[in-house]
Amino acid sequence: MMIVKRALLVAVVVAGCGGKQKTDDTEPAGPSVLGQQDTGDSSDHSGNMIPADKMDEVAQDLGRRREIISRCLASAMEAREVPRGTHGRITFEIVIDTSGHASSVKVDKTDIKDQSVVECATKHVQDTAFPQLPKQYETSYTFAMEAN
Repeated sequence: MMIVKRALLVAVVVAGCGGKQKTDDTEPAGPSVLGQQDTGDSSDHSGNMIPADKMDEVAQDLGRRREIISRCLASAMEAREVPRGTHGRITFEIVIDTSGHASSVKVDKTDIKDQSVVECATKHVQDTAFPQLPKQYETSYTFAMEAN
């Protein structure tokens, strides 16, 4: 569990740095794309580990949601609920069950002040179809949004 917490911390730090990696010799480097995910609990030697290709598929599934989630902010701007030029990030903590459904989606951190935008983004993450997994998988993912 400590590794998951550390991986989440690294993901939040990387996301907070505009997607640029900052690494040192004690932490493994994560992906540098906007939309970060943790690497799961690598200390699980039960034979029921989440395969790397399934973790990659989860990240790709979330990445494909970027545009529709960005639309949440654009729609709020068009409705004049948020001012032009509004931008921000939402980091979600997501638990995916073995059937490939998000059993839990929680906002870990956001600088988006409009609750309707956060609720819209949360719904789209909840509606994401993930691959079937050998066990429950906890991850985090950061979406960046901007409305002009």
